Amino acid sequence: MAGDRVSLKRSRIDFEADESTEDDSEYNGVDDSEEEDWWREDESEAESEDLDCERDIEEHEYNISGDAARTLTIQLFWIDEQIGKFNCMKNFVAKCTCDGIVVATALARYIHREKMRSKFWEKMEEPSEETCHVAFHVFDRYGTVKTKYKDHPVRRGTGVWGNELDHGPLFLIEKLHVTVLELRRKGLGRKMVSLLLEKAKQFCLDDKPDGKHADIFYGSNEVFERAWTLHALVSPGYLTADIESQLVGKSAEERLMTRAQIEAGAIDFWRSCGFRRIGASHCLAFSFDLHHQSRALAAASDFDPRRSHAEDLEAEELEVIYESDPFTKVQEPKLERLRDAMPLHHAALTLTDEELQAFFVTHADDKIGWDRLTNSEATLLHLTACEFKPLSTRWLLENVRHAGSWKATRDIDGYTPLEALQEKLEKMRTRKEYGFSRILNISDHFEGNPDTAVSSLSLLYGQDAGGLKKACLRYGCTCGECVEGFLSARMRSSLRFQGEITYDLMQDDIDDGGLWVELNDFKLEHLEPDVRHNLETNKSLRKGFVNIFKIAVECLEAKKVPTAENLEWCYNDRSEWPPDTKNYLRRAGTQVGCRAVLREMFDAAKKEDEKAGDGECQRILKEEWSDLPICRNDHEFEFVARACGYGGDDFISLPYCDL
Repeated sequence: MAGDRVSLKRSRIDFEADESTEDDSEYNGVDDSEEEDWWREDESEAESEDLDCERDIEEHEYNISGDAARTLTIQLFWIDEQIGKFNCMKNFVAKCTCDGIVVATALARYIHREKMRSKFWEKMEEPSEETCHVAFHVFDRYGTVKTKYKDHPVRRGTGVWGNELDHGPLFLIEKLHVTVLELRRKGLGRKMVSLLLEKAKQFCLDDKPDGKHADIFYGSNEVFERAWTLHALVSPGYLTADIESQLVGKSAEERLMTRAQIEAGAIDFWRSCGFRRIGASHCLAFSFDLHHQSRALAAASDFDPRRSHAEDLEAEELEVIYESDPFTKVQEPKLERLRDAMPLHHAALTLTDEELQAFFVTHADDKIGWDRLTNSEATLLHLTACEFKPLSTRWLLENVRHAGSWKATRDIDGYTPLEALQEKLEKMRTRKEYGFSRILNISDHFEGNPDTAVSSLSLLYGQDAGGLKKACLRYGCTCGECVEGFLSARMRSSLRFQGEITYDLMQDDIDDGGLWVELNDFKLEHLEPDVRHNLETNKSLRKGFVNIFKIAVECLEAKKVPTAENLEWCYNDRSEWPPDTKNYLRRAGTQVGCRAVLREMFDAAKKEDEKAGDGECQRILKEEWSDLPICRNDHEFEFVARACGYGGDDFISLPYCDL
């Protein structure tokens, strides 16, 4: 489709400036030459092909009164969006015509989240910059709203959105554009949004199973209903090209005001359609439930993140410089300004940790500058912590009066120094930008936070990290109970569940080697071919292979990481006879033999996980699972497998990026 990342360029949301705003401008996601045909690859395609592509077509009339009354025709239809091997998106299109001429267009994407949950970021990254932006900004890798937008004292916003946004299909309105100026402020935009929402609602109802077997496939009727509850999303914004004419000849202050007014107008429009902000994110959501608390929240009471006028103005001034000379490195004049105005803060960003500590010592007797905040309201402690400079961070806490109180100071985004550092580490752990506005999910390749970051975290927590505490800081544990800092209680429970089930099931037909190998073929995929062949003829090897599952369970129950070394220790501690396990490990090799079993356990746990898979594990364990502490590492199966020594691919190959 033409509505992809390339042709849409900056895929932010357009809006019709209706009665709720004074501004006449709106965002257009494509060039004027493309705007009427953006939903098709090529207007010259045969009409029959278009009809095959456009499904469930319906038409509505919309009357505009006034001096020149008009009757407009709004056509709605949807198109499949094939991503990989899954049909997980459908594109909904609204096209408004007057006398055969297209005067308004809209694009929305119906997202089958449950079909793509295990690869949510990857699937959402592909279609357009807009889907990518929403996915990485609002949701975690499994399509669950980020915790900070639900629980953080500032980033949670009004708090009207909670866990209900974690489940069910999503309807992302990506584009809305009224192209004819005299048709704006006539309610046409709101009418098109209303029709799109109604069509999505009906599509979801038609697509929803009858629920006859909800208890079997979903665990309960409540879970079934939750999995089929639709929510709509939008990320209001504009494209600079649409307002360029209004910026010509204006000062930076005037340009900033113009942008702010247009952005506010876009947000006001979507709020007039019933959308309310998700926490402090850029995105707004719409509930189809008339009794949802967001419906009772007045538009004027919705949350808007704080903005720094000084920071925005500086960005606008630098933008003017860049426009006059595109080869200018904007970061350099920004740092120069900071050096002149706030030398301590400039040093915090530019010097090495050792140099910065010495710089602080040199200026220790200065009476001004230490308590000053940057344009983003960051303290020196924010800067040294987020730059991974523990020596300087320690010096500040030990030598600067009131520096201890900075631990509770929040920047413009609402983050304390500790939270700002954690947010930076989370981004480093999960994503890498490459190419043109592309983002790669690198979560599975996380190997721990840098030593300097761990030391900085320890200082901000207020105690020197040692042993388990240090390991938890290194591997992002949030429960404080992960074995060696990465193996959480819930992860252990998932793995133990798979080990016990597999050990029991693989006892069946173990006396018949050929049949046993055939029945368990998919569980033997990590073994070398010659070892698999030996299993057909050697019962002792078969028993030894199965025994490793039991030994892994015992290792997990003892709160030990199931490395090959620990499994071997557990095996030796059992004094097993006959030595089936010993025979198996001798034939397969300790490392490879253990890896074949543990990889199967990790793969099976992931397939049956509530986020990464179908949720079968949690449906069976129920209270046993829910009573365990929640941790950031609960669903990071590949990361934990790697940490145990059982990693998969050792590299990521990209056309534009080398990790």
